This record gives sequence, structure tokens and C-alpha cells, in this order.
Amino acid sequence: MDITFPTLSDDEWIEFALYIDCAVSQLQDPKGENLREFFQLIRQKRLEIEDARWRSNPENWGACCPWPDDDFPF
Repeated sequence: MDITFPTLSDDEWIEFALYIDCAVSQLQDPKGENLREFFQLIRQKRLEIEDARWRSNPENWGACCPWPDDDFPF
């Protein structure tokens, strides 16, 4: 599906995806395949933005690392 989007900020993409999710939760998934594909595209864009934000935050950099061998909390 080739769609040209207007220029949206990252926060606008996230907000748009939240509106889509709210509408789907109230009205169920649309029956049309193109509309479902469009919604999935919006959700994917939101995930990419949130992933990039999480990776760019230095506070999260050690979150997935194992605990150091010599510094157990017990």
C-alpha cells in the first residue's frame, strides 16, 4: 500500500495511533483489508518511534544487561 502522509511530529504519530486503538476497541477491527493494513501501518510507526525514544534514553541502556556477578542484591 503506497500512502503519502503529511508531515507529522513523533508525538502526533503516537496520538494518532492512540485514537486508532481507541476506535478499534470500541468499534472492533474494520472489515476492509486496506483499512486494517492502514491501521497496522500507523501502529508500526508508533512502535518505531517509541523504540527509538527508549533506545536513545541513557537511563535505559543497562536495563537489559544481566546483574554483575560480584554485586548480587542478597
